[in-house]
Amino acid sequence: MPEKPTFVSRVNRAVRALFAVGALLHLLLVGAQPFLAGWSLDGDGDALELHGVNGSVILTVSMVLIPLSLLRWRPGRGTAWAPVLTVLLFAAETFQLGMGYADIHIVHVPLGVGVVIGSFALVGLAFRRRPEPAAASQTAQRRKVSP
Repeated sequence: MPEKPTFVSRVNRAVRALFAVGALLHLLLVGAQPFLAGWSLDGDGDALELHGVNGSVILTVSMVLIPLSLLRWRPGRGTAWAPVLTVLLFAAETFQLGMGYADIHIVHVPLGVGVVIGSFALVGLAFRRRPEPAAASQTAQRRKVSP
């Protein structure tokens, strides 16, 4: 008879799912930025405004991802790289937003490329499964074998 999941395991699954959805949303928003910037080069002022608004939304999503990544790491037994990368992305995006509004494109554009790469890495970490500890899998095997 399968064991019922405990409250803690249900919360860990919920945090894992929220972090994964948040990381995907973050990647989609970050991926839209180069297209919005390119669209604005055609002379469309609305696209440049959308680029700025989207940058602010990205920063907000990053802010929400910080506590989720910490919960995913510690109680959720996830990788410690997720909160480190999330905080680094938040710091880079804060600086990125300032450079964009100051029209310092020589910093804004290369930093944007780094943010896109970091966002892909964050999604990879969000969907990474850690192997089950050997002791827990041996205990599970003994339970299945015994009558």
